[in-house]
Amino acid sequence: MTESSGDVRWDSPLAIGACMCACIAAYGVYLALPLVLGALSDLYGFSSRDIGWVGAAENAGLLLGSVLVSWHSKSGRFRRMMMAGIAVAILGNVMTAFVHTFAPLAGVRLATGFGSGTCYSAGIACLSLSRKASRHFSVFIVVLVVTNSLELWLVPSILSGVGLRGLYLGFGASFLVPLTLMPLIPGVAVSAAPQAAHADIRSGTGIVTARALAGWCLAGVVLFNVAASAFWAYSERIGVSIGLTPQRVADTLTLCNLFSLTGSILAYWLSLRWGQHRPQLAALAVMLAVFAAWSFHLSVSGYMIGVLIFFEVWSMTQVYQLGTLNGIDRSGQFVALVPAAQGLGQSAGPFIAGLLLGWRWGYSQVLMAMIVFIAGCLGAYLHVYWRLRQVQPRLADA
Repeated sequence: MTESSGDVRWDSPLAIGACMCACIAAYGVYLALPLVLGALSDLYGFSSRDIGWVGAAENAGLLLGSVLVSWHSKSGRFRRMMMAGIAVAILGNVMTAFVHTFAPLAGVRLATGFGSGTCYSAGIACLSLSRKASRHFSVFIVVLVVTNSLELWLVPSILSGVGLRGLYLGFGASFLVPLTLMPLIPGVAVSAAPQAAHADIRSGTGIVTARALAGWCLAGVVLFNVAASAFWAYSERIGVSIGLTPQRVADTLTLCNLFSLTGSILAYWLSLRWGQHRPQLAALAVMLAVFAAWSFHLSVSGYMIGVLIFFEVWSMTQVYQLGTLNGIDRSGQFVALVPAAQGLGQSAGPFIAGLLLGWRWGYSQVLMAMIVFIAGCLGAYLHVYWRLRQVQPRLADA
């Protein structure tokens, strides 16, 4: 896979590390979402529908913050955006610690998600400007997986020790680390290829706009995250429903998530041999098969094996989603929209799942409905691959 050159200022290890740190802090609540939503149910008495909608509100905020960053991406002032997002996220988490009723909590989490989404999207846009963006995306996913595992391991102990109030205050405090690292990031980022955002990809056989291809990629990101977040938000509840204890579920999620460290490494290795597109399509087909198996029968062994594969594929697809868009557009404008697309899918997934559960659907039926979204994602990326094969085979295999 060829890695295009980017703005050399973003190649500083310290700057890259600061961006990753900001992204991790901003994504922290989502990483622990199933345990947090389970605690809302157990400690505050929220219904299954309510906890799904709280998760949807937070992810809707992530979407709005990401859209804001994309709109202002041409200014290159990503550090300022990250600092503003951090301030909103800290305030939102502190306020959440003292709110215990559904409607106000959902509103506060919407605002908190907006701050987190602004910080996360600006950090991702910075990473996309580096000369070796694909490598940095792979490293970022590895760091994300490690952080996720630590959260899944620590959150049950934190909840039993200091409760939800202490947990949310901890989430707020975690933003202080990237805040201190902001001086390491240049104040203004000059786009590596500002004209590339709406450029055409040409060959002797046809023409296709980068905007159109990016639109299909972003649609695929949305559809994938609808299905993934629907399962992720209720993964703890699903495990409990088949006879596992909450601690056993937390341990399963932690161990399987740690194993998915191999996913981001495998994704990068496969992309060097076969490009981004073909391994991505294969991974999506595997994810579809897992959801199909779950929809027919949920058992303890099937749940554990499925979660293992789920994390592995999720880790791989996150690398490919960022890498595919970065190959199409080097300006960072469309890559900055990946968190927005993720936020849309991640807010819709728990909302739809909560709605279906409110209609007295079972977990297997909900997972069956999610197959439609995975199939749609697979179709979107098949279309992108097919169009690139028509007009520029080299880019299709990159």
